Amino acid sequence: MPGWIAPRDLGPVAAIAATAFVVLAVFAWTERTVLVDPDHQSVPYWPWKLWQIPPLLMGIGGTWWLWASTNQVAWVRSLALGLLGLAVFANGYTDAFGDHTGDVWRTLNPLFLGAASVAAVTLWRCGTGFARACAVISAGLGVVVFANAYFLNEGMLWPALNPLRMLAFVAWAAAAVQTASSQSEPG
Repeated sequence: MPGWIAPRDLGPVAAIAATAFVVLAVFAWTERTVLVDPDHQSVPYWPWKLWQIPPLLMGIGGTWWLWASTNQVAWVRSLALGLLGLAVFANGYTDAFGDHTGDVWRTLNPLFLGAASVAAVTLWRCGTGFARACAVISAGLGVVVFANAYFLNEGMLWPALNPLRMLAFVAWAAAAVQTASSQSEPG
């Protein structure tokens, strides 16, 4: 039974489907937050915090599983990260998601944390000074988003974090292809 989540070399269609599955699973769970938080108390309300644990596990674990399973189709990683950056833009600067804006943020947060952790570890392993500096920045940004999304909810931070998250997703999308091509080179 545990073998079904083991890393594997997914093809393009399977990688896209798996990515969509992870994103939709997180969204489906977070969209039902109203079941435990009907008054929209959010961050200070403990039932809300407990309800956010499964999407964190799905988002972070799913991101790591997808990273490990898409070595042969690294462009899917980049596409997914680029689309997440676009989702931050659409949710923060347009009315694209209408009444689901909060649900989209609660979906993007765990996926961002997963991507930040993958980026931090992968960049650190590259070993260069620049890559390690980027790893520290990625980890730091993940810590700030985690603290603000689940404990502080400081409204003044989101206007700064939203463009940073959008840019981070796009930068990680570019790095994902570079990392995959450097791993496939002999040496």
